[in-house]
Order: sequence, then C-alpha cells, then structure tokens
Amino acid sequence: MLIRLFSYITIGDLMRIEKVGDGGYCIFFHILYLGNIEFSKDKLVDMVKKLLKRLKKRLMLRGFYKVKVYLHSKVGLFLELFQLEEFEYDNSLDFRVLVYLDEKIYFRTKDYYALPSNVSIYYDRGYFYCDVSYIPDLNQVVEFGDFIYGRRLYPIMFRWQKC
Repeated sequence: MLIRLFSYITIGDLMRIEKVGDGGYCIFFHILYLGNIEFSKDKLVDMVKKLLKRLKKRLMLRGFYKVKVYLHSKVGLFLELFQLEEFEYDNSLDFRVLVYLDEKIYFRTKDYYALPSNVSIYYDRGYFYCDVSYIPDLNQVVEFGDFIYGRRLYPIMFRWQKC
C-alpha cells in the first residue's frame, strides 16, 4: 500500500521515503522489514545496494549516488542518498556506500509526555530528545515525532539541556 503524505511516501509501516532536493532522498527501513541482518559493513553494503536497486524504478534513480547508512538494531536502517553525477544512460546506476555503525540516533518530539519517564530527556528550542535505545516500545511513540541522527544531531547536542 503506497500513501503520499506531505513531502514523503510511506509504504505500510515498514518503509518511508522522503525526497530532499534534486536527486536526494532520505529512506527509512523498519527493522521488521529487514529481518535478520548482519551488522558487518560488507553485508550491509551489499544489502543496501540490493534494496536501492529494487527502488530504482519507483524513485527514478539514474547515475552515481553517495549513500550514507545509519543502522540501529532496535529501530532500523536510515539511508541518505545524494546524487553526485547523472549518467546519460537510463540503466546506469552506481553507489558509493558509507556505513556508520556507531552513530547515535535520537527520537525528537514536541510532546514531553510521549517519552518514557525513567530515561534521560534533553530539551532544545521547543523539542525534547531521547536516545532510541532507552525507549521500550518505539511503535507507541513514533507518530509523535521523528528520528534525528548524523550531522543534524550533533549541533543540537551542544545546545540542549537536560530536563
């Protein structure tokens, strides 16, 4: 089932695709969609390439892409695709995959009471942040916020205050 909401597409509860600029995408795969995965870089690179080749026609991927991969064993797989070069041929597709295994992933929400009460919660500019590792059931809170990680997270970490 394909649903278009705002600037992103959700496919069931297990996948979300958001278009970012020209030729860029943020893609989320729920851990249930991925099944049992190995947390080695080589296996993740192969799996990401297979997943993106399945989405090639739906996203009209063509060219050379840089793919940043963020993985959390409890949440799932976050991909950031940036088109580096567009090829002339329609069937030409190549990826440079960078895997970040030890990155922190936080849940961001405006509703303080959506987060568990017995964990560290941080506040910055109208949002509350909590490490996803400490949220017992993410399915109960996922509709109240979004996930933040990578280069979007680190500037916020320097400003936030503990609640």
